[in-house]
Amino acid sequence: MKKSLLCLVSLASMVGVASASNDFSYTATASPGTTPSDGVDQALNPVQVWTLTTTPGFSGADGSGAYYGSQPSLGNAWQLYSYQNDGVGNGGSAFADTTFAGGALAIGQTVSINFNMRATDPGKQVGLSLLNGSGNAITFGIFGGEPNAGYPYTGNGYYYTDAGSAYASAGSMGYQYQSYFNIAFTVTGVGTYSAVAGSDSWSGTFAGSLIGMQVFDAAAGNGSDVGFNNLTVSTVPEPGTFVLAAAGATLVCAYRRRKALPM
Repeated sequence: MKKSLLCLVSLASMVGVASASNDFSYTATASPGTTPSDGVDQALNPVQVWTLTTTPGFSGADGSGAYYGSQPSLGNAWQLYSYQNDGVGNGGSAFADTTFAGGALAIGQTVSINFNMRATDPGKQVGLSLLNGSGNAITFGIFGGEPNAGYPYTGNGYYYTDAGSAYASAGSMGYQYQSYFNIAFTVTGVGTYSAVAGSDSWSGTFAGSLIGMQVFDAAAGNGSDVGFNNLTVSTVPEPGTFVLAAAGATLVCAYRRRKALPM
């Protein structure tokens, strides 16, 4: 009886290892970079996840930054803003960065975040990027005023850029004004991924390892507050890993039972 129980415990523990992951969820409680914490994790522990950086407007008299508050459809969230005090297109830019605490995303892991938009000036960008060690590995966003010939991207809504594509159309979803949607990226293989953003979906390739995320409001101008909340990193265990772990536990149990039998 004790040996059977030990076998069951061994099997359960090995399966647990196979499905273990650096799962993490975050809910904003303050502006990014606020000390000692800008949010709480899945256990409601205070955490500081984001680092905020800003750049001045083109004329030097414009503002950019972040604040915490309510947005239509998204509720309380932190928001990046770019405000042009002295002319269209002169607003500064704001960026928030985070590094995944559990290390680079593994095959089967998904990172997602909720995203909400207001008006964006023509030609200016808002969106987010997944980062590797040297820069942006995958970017999803929109140019204000799209579709509009003359911009790098001339599609019908949101674009993506990765190792194999530049400013490719993410799908047919139009500009979502003050109506949040979720953006999720799943690592499907070595250097490959799939993505869903609202009703858009696509797949592609990336270089390096995905170690973090940056969200950006790049000189988007008056009324361009862009809200973010509910960052999540989660894992779906790979079937092959699960099977190998279970098989290993079964062999351990069989070996122990054999040793227990009289010779």
